[in-house]
Amino acid sequence: MHEYFRGILNQILDSYAVIENLTDTPADLELLQIEMAKIMGFFTIIFRKRDKMNDISNEFSNLQKIIGVYLKNYDFSREIELLLRTFSEDQNRVKNIRTAVLNSLKDKKLIDKIYTESKEL
Repeated sequence: MHEYFRGILNQILDSYAVIENLTDTPADLELLQIEMAKIMGFFTIIFRKRDKMNDISNEFSNLQKIIGVYLKNYDFSREIELLLRTFSEDQNRVKNIRTAVLNSLKDKKLIDKIYTESKEL
């Protein structure tokens, strides 16, 4: 089970790296949408599986709680979809949504905790 979650955490980190390295071009908005859908899907898996894991560390349990808060408070799918339909050529708007996504993943040091747990599992 630990390998399974390590793989998921690494895929989240891969998607985060893709988002971090986008250059705010119109095509990047579509990539942002895809990578955020992946991250949200992986967060949902981690959050829903928490009851089935008996031998998890306190740190991983805390990570699951933070992910639950993230799922409740952050969803950029509507904003990204709106930008794709209306302002996809505006690099400043693309940059702003990308920055908001990155900042949300840094909230409560979420991405740092994901990195740490991916090494400890």
